Amino acid sequence: MNLLFPRSVWTRALYIALVFTFCAISVRFFWGYPRCQNDELNWVQIAHNLDSGHDWPVSGPSFIYVLRNLREQTQMHYRDLISGLGIASVFIGSLLIILGYSRLRIAKPGLTLVALALSSYFWVPLLEARPQQWGQILVFLGAISAWLWLHKRGGGLFFPILLLVSVTHILSHAILVFVCTTLALADYFENRPLTRRHAILIACMLASLMVYVLPAGPYQTMLRDIEQNHLRRLLSIIPYLAAMVLAGIFAVMALKPRLHWREHWSRATIGYALTHENVICIALLCIFFVIMAVQATVLPSASWLPYGGSISTFLVFQAGNLVFAVLFARGTFAFLRAITHQQIEILSARMVIWSLLSFAILGCAILAASFFLLDTNWLLRLINYAILFAAPIAALGLAEIHIFRQYRILQAMALPLFVVSICQAVRPEGFLGC
Repeated sequence: MNLLFPRSVWTRALYIALVFTFCAISVRFFWGYPRCQNDELNWVQIAHNLDSGHDWPVSGPSFIYVLRNLREQTQMHYRDLISGLGIASVFIGSLLIILGYSRLRIAKPGLTLVALALSSYFWVPLLEARPQQWGQILVFLGAISAWLWLHKRGGGLFFPILLLVSVTHILSHAILVFVCTTLALADYFENRPLTRRHAILIACMLASLMVYVLPAGPYQTMLRDIEQNHLRRLLSIIPYLAAMVLAGIFAVMALKPRLHWREHWSRATIGYALTHENVICIALLCIFFVIMAVQATVLPSASWLPYGGSISTFLVFQAGNLVFAVLFARGTFAFLRAITHQQIEILSARMVIWSLLSFAILGCAILAASFFLLDTNWLLRLINYAILFAAPIAALGLAEIHIFRQYRILQAMALPLFVVSICQAVRPEGFLGC
């Protein structure tokens, strides 16, 4: 991805990054974050276990490498180090996110960050120092870079990002490979010419998987732990999954001539959607709530303890996420109108569409697998990544609401939602329990 932006873009990005960094510093020093046991504190314990000589499963090798080396250099306590690392990562991550949105040019980057900050699914991985904090940003930048490289718009940054994410976080690497594979195949499904760049991209992603089979690789202990503890029930249905994959391959081979998406289908789909806006908007929200309800049924009972059994408390602190969902649903039609009137670059629009489609497919698969896995919150983790791609569309929905076109009104109405979403991430004493 080409990061050579005008000075005004860098100035705006630095200003926004400093605002988010100030928020990160404030919640740590004034709200005592992290007050509750979370992944950040788990990584402190993992570092202590490794120092004691335990062969501990590590999902983020480069993160723990940086943390332990900082300890050796500074002799500081892990908890202080990881707090400082988290704050620094907020600044760098926010800066890179705003530059990514500046490159996509779908909605104004500042407004996109406003829409994004409404949701706790953005704040939780942003504030919490862990490999996913880095992986979330790398997946976002990697997908943009891959798409640019495929279409000869630069994007050479994809290859160092792929290498970095392969040793940064196992889940982030898997998501990046899946999303970028979808982006590489998008041209085939749209009956556009495939080039050597498509083959090189897919070959490099396959090569990056070698990190998992190296005899002394960084993930060997982690992979053993996954096989023994997380996949035990899922492995029992492997024959059925293999049969489904084979059936899918045969179906693709049989239907190959009919698989290509036609351009007039796009025009017809957009036209139908814009003439049935309210019905489709309600349908989108219903689908979202049904999926989240299914996810809720498989979560452990401990997930509901912070709300103290109160539905009203749950709704208050989920208000930002609910508003984001509504804005995304409404923004979908603003997005389609912008495509029709050529108000946004069609290349960026295609990238967002295919990325969100890949997240939807992966989300359905991971939700189904949650019924057989030890941990059952994988869909919620996936949303932390997908929300970066959905935010420009939510920003278009925000821009269409006339009352928000005055900055002061937008600021006054959005601020309470920012607060409740930050509280959802931080869980300050007196508001939410652990």
